[in-house]
Amino acid sequence: MPQFSSTLKTWGRGLIAGWLVWTVFAAFYAGVLYLSENVPYIYALPTSLMSHYLMAIFSIPIWFWTTRVLTKGNGVAQISGHIIGAFVFAALWHKSYCQIFIWAFGLETFDAAQMERTKYWQMFGAMTIYGVIVGVFYVLRHQRQLREKEQREAELRLRTNQMELAVLKAQLNPHFLFNTLNSINALVGSDPEAARKVLAQLAEVLRYSLESDRQPLVPLADELRFVETYLAIEKARFGRRLQIKMEIDAAAKSLLVPPMILQPLAENAVKHGIAPKEEGGELSLRIQQHGNHLEIEVADNGLGMNGAPAEDLLHHGRGLHHTDLRLRKMFGEDSALQVSNGKEGFRVKFKVPVSEP
Repeated sequence: MPQFSSTLKTWGRGLIAGWLVWTVFAAFYAGVLYLSENVPYIYALPTSLMSHYLMAIFSIPIWFWTTRVLTKGNGVAQISGHIIGAFVFAALWHKSYCQIFIWAFGLETFDAAQMERTKYWQMFGAMTIYGVIVGVFYVLRHQRQLREKEQREAELRLRTNQMELAVLKAQLNPHFLFNTLNSINALVGSDPEAARKVLAQLAEVLRYSLESDRQPLVPLADELRFVETYLAIEKARFGRRLQIKMEIDAAAKSLLVPPMILQPLAENAVKHGIAPKEEGGELSLRIQQHGNHLEIEVADNGLGMNGAPAEDLLHHGRGLHHTDLRLRKMFGEDSALQVSNGKEGFRVKFKVPVSEP
């Protein structure tokens, strides 16, 4: 129903625009008659309006003739069709115009205006206007086809991005599960009770992971609970060697972020920064809202990544690389990961546009 209403509005706007164009053209032609033939404008205007409104009515079937019938033929067929259409249009218009003229002004006025003597010139003028009408219709049709093509291309790009994002998330989930199972395996022999607790936490993590595939954005509060559960699993493995510090803007917890966007960064900090360090280290997560962006930072004071250039690190680990690709696909280059690597540890920053539920 809304689409039908929108179509009616579009047609209504088109009819009003067409009526205005034909009225202006008729008024201009009446001025030409006044200047060239000395016909009083008060008489020239009604006859000009009558003539051009008739052409406007006959231009409606020309639209269907041009855009529905002739488009199915080749070039020769289209040219032949337009020649026939021009003759038919001119003949029908002239016959109708003469009949209405006689009805409105009488036969004597019709003879005085020498309408019959000039009918071939009038029909030639009508055929010329037919050509103009067809040219306008072809331009309008071409513009509509361009808009439809742009819309199809935009939809194709959107679907392609959605498929690429789905592939990236599908690659992240098994990777995350594999590393989490390794953490649980390390606890089974030394602390079975802790292993059972971690299994319960893993079930919660997997539930979130599966549910997150159904939506592109989730509340930050849900994402934080997921990361906290994941880090609790890692803390059960590393004990005091893993310290966690969070600085979260409370007002930002209701904002929306991509699901499972923080876990690969936290995993990277634990695996490559803190785990290789004998005394362990601290993982810090800072999230602040600045204007229309949410700024997120994950850092550790571990060993860093062997002094590798920061730009190369995005392609070193699957988690960092896929997270960077996801952010670029969803929000553009401004949301790409920014990394720094040094003696003080490894730091990852990015920003996403503020999205409210």
